[in-house]
Parts: sequence; C-alpha cells; structure tokens
Amino acid sequence: MTAYRFRVKFAPDPTSLWRDIVVGADRTLDEFQTTINAAMGLNQDHLWFFGIDEDYWESDVKYQCPAEHEDLPSGQPMQFGETTYSAGATTVGELVAQLDLDQYDRICYLFDYGDEWRFYAILKEVVDDPDRRAPEVVKEKGDEIDQYASAGEDGSPLPDRLQELGLPDTAVPTADLRALEDRDDVAHVIVLLSIETGFGTVSERFMIQFDDVGYLLENSPRGWEVIEEVDGGDKTEEALLSALVSAAREWHAEIAEIASAASGQVFDDQTVEAMNVELNQELERTGYSHL
Repeated sequence: MTAYRFRVKFAPDPTSLWRDIVVGADRTLDEFQTTINAAMGLNQDHLWFFGIDEDYWESDVKYQCPAEHEDLPSGQPMQFGETTYSAGATTVGELVAQLDLDQYDRICYLFDYGDEWRFYAILKEVVDDPDRRAPEVVKEKGDEIDQYASAGEDGSPLPDRLQELGLPDTAVPTADLRALEDRDDVAHVIVLLSIETGFGTVSERFMIQFDDVGYLLENSPRGWEVIEEVDGGDKTEEALLSALVSAAREWHAEIAEIASAASGQVFDDQTVEAMNVELNQELERTGYSHL
C-alpha cells in the first residue's frame, strides 16, 4: 500500500507551527482530520472541510465533515458550481487522485466556520506503507494552539540561550555574528543570507550551534524567529552541525515552494542551489565542506 507524508502548517504562522503526518492511502479524510486537530490542540466541536490549494472558501471542491455533508439536501452542494464529498466516505488516496496531487502540491483545511482556524498541507512525499498505517505525527514544530485563548496574547519569545545574545529585532551585522564564535558556549555561527547595505553587510538568516543545541533563525517583520531547533544532547559537534545543515537546505527548498505558490512562477532546484551557495561557502570556511 501507499502512504503520504503531508506537512500540515498553521496558515497564520507557517514557519513556527507545523506537523508532519504520514497517513495511509486507504485511510479516510475524517481520520486524517482527527489526527490534525489532536496534534494542533483543537477539539472536534465544529464544522470543517478540506479544499484545493489554499483556496479555502473559494475552493470549488470541498471534502466536508460527515455531519455537514449528511445535512445537505440529497447530498447536493450548497453553492453553485461547487462539488462536495463526504470526508467520512473519501480516502486520502481518493483525494490525491481526484485533485491530481503531485509532490509539493497543497490542500487547505479550515476548521470552525466562526473562528476559522486555517491550515494548509503540503504533500512532501509518497512512501510505501506495508502496515496500512493510521495517521501518525512523525515530526513537529511549535506548541499546540490555545483554542480559546484571549485575543491579543503574544507568541512565545526566543529561547533563553538566544535572548542572552541580545539580537536586535532587525538584521544583524555579519561582523557581530562572527564575533559570537569567540564565546565559549558557541561552536559555530553559519551565515545563510547576507545583504550589502550602506552601513555594511548584515544577515537576515543564520544558524548558531551551542554545545548541546542548534538553531536556524530567520528575520521577519516580527523580529527573529526560530525556524528549526535541533537537540544535540546525544550528538557529536559534527553530527549536530550536519543536522543543522540539513535543516537549512530543507528550509531553502521550502522557501522556494512558498515563493512558487505565491507568485505562480516556478522556482526549481537551481533556485534552491543558488540559495545554498552562501551555506556552502560558510561550511568551507569552517572546515566542514564535506557536509
């Protein structure tokens, strides 16, 4: 049997909250949705649907929760030109076939028609599934959603180790990042995105490796965000750096995917390799060009 690995992202903050879920082709969308909600910290008390790409309400194909679909008169759609299916009677494999999904294509998921919790799922890969597995979270990032939190609550700050560095909210001068390597608790600082300004070279993306943990960081309008945290408690220095490098390459590929979806242009492997040029230069500088 076949299984699919989807990266399910929280649409308002896709870099900080996501879950990788592997689900067998013969499992229903209802089962898939139950796993998503449990993994994200949401209950099952509201209506929901899956749709095409990131179209949400504009999707002309919807896979509705069984409770809603059963209430439709004769199973007919409620909007002109819309095709609806019951998520309880449709398997993940059937959705993939009906929407002709390829690797890196997306579907959207909307939960609760009042609060509208929006997610999208990227088809990361197709894998063999001899065990006909139930949906399973295999990788994750970010804390569960507080479904009924008061409006205006802020997200989590940077980890203490990073706050101690005193990073500004904006891009960091590359020279200041290089200076961090003089600290006893810092093994490596790898600059990933440098920009020349009138005030010198600054970085908007970098990795920092401590003795027991590593971080991949990206500067955004909200300040610095942790894209990936890698635990190094059971890793050698080189193994931890290798894991960070893999995370950076995967992040660059994901940036290309997001840019392609947003612009309608195709950003292929050559684009990703161009994004990795500075990473490769940094690895050569530090003596780890083989990674």
